[in-house]
Amino acid sequence: MCSMETTAMTVPLLDRIFQIAYVTNDVARAEALFRERFGTGAFSRMDPPGGFMRISLAFAQQTMIELIEPVGDAVELYANWIAGRQDFVVRHHHFGMLVDSKAELSAIRAAHVEGGTAIAMEGEMPGALDYLYVDTTQSLGHYLEYIRLEEGGRAMFAGVEGSTFQAT
Repeated sequence: MCSMETTAMTVPLLDRIFQIAYVTNDVARAEALFRERFGTGAFSRMDPPGGFMRISLAFAQQTMIELIEPVGDAVELYANWIAGRQDFVVRHHHFGMLVDSKAELSAIRAAHVEGGTAIAMEGEMPGALDYLYVDTTQSLGHYLEYIRLEEGGRAMFAGVEGSTFQAT
């Protein structure tokens, strides 16, 4: 058995999917599409400081829907996903999965690297969350994002209408 098979069996790489994320060039129009056509709850804007993207979150039952509108080319991971599109577009970008600890996030990172999957982006929002994007676009057609929540992140997600998250 190869090492990736062993690692994949001990480190869950597709576990606890809670979020489906899309990139769009018009977040307001995408919100309306998801509410009217797909029955999501109301969206909450969570735009990060700096004005480089617009983020909107809603729930469809227990699944979080994340809409991301890149502003300019500040974050290529998102901007490149819809580059060149002039018409309205909503394109699936990633599944988001929760992890419980920094150690688990580190083990998942190591398993992907060991298996030859590139790390697309990683970082933290202090007091809120740590995140890791892996580039599974060649094998799955989209990215995977792993998120470890802290109190601020749980509170942020709990504030979205219909949220299944509880602030502690």
